[in-house]
Amino acid sequence: MYYWVLNYPNDKIYISPGQGFFFLPHHVNSQCFYFDVDLTDQVGLPIEKALLHIFKSYRYNEYSIIINSEGYHPVQINNLQFYPGIISKLCIDMIPVSICIYNMQSVEDIEDVQDDIRDMTLTLGLDSPKGSLATLYAEKFAEEVNTLSNGKIKIEVFTDAALGTDRRMFNTIISEKKPNFIIQTTAHQVNLVPGLSVLDMPMVYTDINKLRNTMDNENFYEKINNIYSSNGYKLLGMADEQFRQMTSNIEIQDIEQFGGIKIRAIQNPNHIKFWQLLGAIVIPLPVGEIYSSLVRGYIDAQENPYGNIAAFKFYDVQDYVVNTNHLPHFLPLITSNDIYDSLNEQEKKVIEEAAKNATVYTRIKADERLEEVKQTLIDNGMTIVDIPERTRQDMVKFAAMPVYDSIRTLVNDDELIDLYLEMSK
Repeated sequence: MYYWVLNYPNDKIYISPGQGFFFLPHHVNSQCFYFDVDLTDQVGLPIEKALLHIFKSYRYNEYSIIINSEGYHPVQINNLQFYPGIISKLCIDMIPVSICIYNMQSVEDIEDVQDDIRDMTLTLGLDSPKGSLATLYAEKFAEEVNTLSNGKIKIEVFTDAALGTDRRMFNTIISEKKPNFIIQTTAHQVNLVPGLSVLDMPMVYTDINKLRNTMDNENFYEKINNIYSSNGYKLLGMADEQFRQMTSNIEIQDIEQFGGIKIRAIQNPNHIKFWQLLGAIVIPLPVGEIYSSLVRGYIDAQENPYGNIAAFKFYDVQDYVVNTNHLPHFLPLITSNDIYDSLNEQEKKVIEEAAKNATVYTRIKADERLEEVKQTLIDNGMTIVDIPERTRQDMVKFAAMPVYDSIRTLVNDDELIDLYLEMSK
C-alpha cells in the first residue's frame, strides 16, 4: 500500500489497486491525470509500503515527487509533467540504507560531499520517555543524519528530561547552545514565542489529514518558520502525534461535567483559558508529575495524546479516555539559528534531509501506532468514549471561540489566523 501526501491545496488523489491517479479540479475541464507507480528493491521484489509526497511547482504543469520507504533511501524526481489521457509510468529500484552513502546526490559528487562534512557529535534533548513517538522521531533523525553523513555526524539522544524539562531546554538551546536539537510540543514554547499561539486554537481540526495539509501548505509553513526564526530558532520539521485527549475517572458526556474537575494542563495561557472557560480547575504540572498527582488525588484528570497516555501508564489511575480532540499535538524538531549557521552547506543539507525523512517517518508511525495504543489502554482497563456532537458544539461556542479572539490579538497576524481556520473546512 502506498500513502500519498499532497503538498498543494485543492487537488485530490484517488488510489486503485496497482494504479494511482490524481484529479486536478483547477485545470481545464477537470481532466484526470494518471500516474502508475512500481517500486521494487535491488533484486526486483515489490516494495509493499511507501509514502509519496507530491509537490506542485508554481508552473502550470510541473511536479516533484519524493518517495520514502522504511529501510530505503528516499528518492526525489523533479520536473515531472502529466497530460490528460496519458498514463505516466514510474518504475523505481529503491536503494537500501546499507548500500547508499548519501541519497539525492550524484555518484561523482559523493567523495567531495563527504570531504566537506566534519566529524562531530551533537545532542538532542527530549522531556518525553523512551518508547514515545517523540523519541522515535529523535532516533530516526539521528539514524538518518548518521547515514547521510557516512557516520561523520553523530547525534546522541537524551530522553526523560535528562538534559532538562521542555521549558528549560527551549531556553538553553539559545542561551547555552545546549542541547543542539530539541523535539517538544509547541504548547511549551508560546510563552517565549507568542506567535506560535495560532497552533493553540482549540477545537479547530478533527481531521488529521486536513491538519497536515495545513502545516505542509507552503505559505503557512513559511509563516511558522519565520516566527521561529525571528526569535532565534530554526525549524527543521513538524511532525505530530495527532490530537490531545482527556482522561478522567468519570465519563464526560455533557459540558456541565467539566465543571469543578481538577485537570492538569500544560503551563500555557491559551490552554489554561480554554479549560477554565469549560469550568474546570486548572493545575499546570510538568508531565513527569502527573502520575503521582493522580495517585494522591491532587488532580482528577489530565490531557495528553494517546501515546503519552500509554507511555506514562495513566491507565493505572484513570478509568476513561474522553475523545475531546481539543488540540493537535505538534512535535517540532528545532535547533537555534546560531547552531544551524555554524554548519557548512553540506552539513546543513544532511541535517535538513534527515529532518525531512524523519518527519515523514514519524507521521506514518503516529498513524500506525494509534490503534495499537488504544488497544493497550483497553487491555489495561480503560474505556474510550466519544463526546456527543452537541457537547462538542457547546465546547466550541462557550470555550473555544473566546480563546480564538484572544489568540488573534496575541499573534497579530490575521492572514495566518484566517488561513489556519479556513484550511480546516
